[in-house]
Amino acid sequence: MIRLLWLSSRRSDPEESFPPLSGKRPAPEPIAFADATPDLLARRLADLIMVDGRDRPEEAAGVIRKLRGESEAPFVVVLNDDSLTAFDWSCGASDFLTDRCTVAELDTRLRRVVTPAQAESSDVIKRGEISINRERFEVRVRGETLDLTFKEFELIAYLAQRPGRVCSRSALLSEVWGYDFFGGTRTVDVHVRRLRAKLGHEAHMIETVRNVGYRFAG
Repeated sequence: MIRLLWLSSRRSDPEESFPPLSGKRPAPEPIAFADATPDLLARRLADLIMVDGRDRPEEAAGVIRKLRGESEAPFVVVLNDDSLTAFDWSCGASDFLTDRCTVAELDTRLRRVVTPAQAESSDVIKRGEISINRERFEVRVRGETLDLTFKEFELIAYLAQRPGRVCSRSALLSEVWGYDFFGGTRTVDVHVRRLRAKLGHEAHMIETVRNVGYRFAG
């Protein structure tokens, strides 16, 4: 069983606050944002840390940013529709759930975050019918080489290395284009649209996460 730790703006019962958690029994007890310290996290030995950002998304992002280097456990943030756009996706959250999620979705997402796909030991990433050769800067779909620009290649490689992980537009800009890039997030959308056109029948592998960004199908 995954050992969960629940952080929220106040010490509320996780199973009452977020019904899909019913029966999961996050242990040993919830922690309020104000009380969340590296020492406290170290004593809890959690496999995964869930952060309730529905009421205070800015504060939730700040807590993740403060603690992400103090624990090997991934952070999963819980949001609602109103807090999706207010949340700072550059804070280091590994994934998110909405308060409308089902128990099955919760179980699947948590397992995938705790036991992510192993990174390839070679320079080749294979995702379904897509093969990405990082050494040759080459992408093939069903054996056919795609004609990609350098940034298109960097973008698909970045996403494919993180299957199932949500990548915000701002995170993609900073990681793929660099902090000195002055363009807006529309740049990401344009490149994704071009990539999908070139991927053809495999375009569905790049999934849109509404109001947030993109992820590569896990």
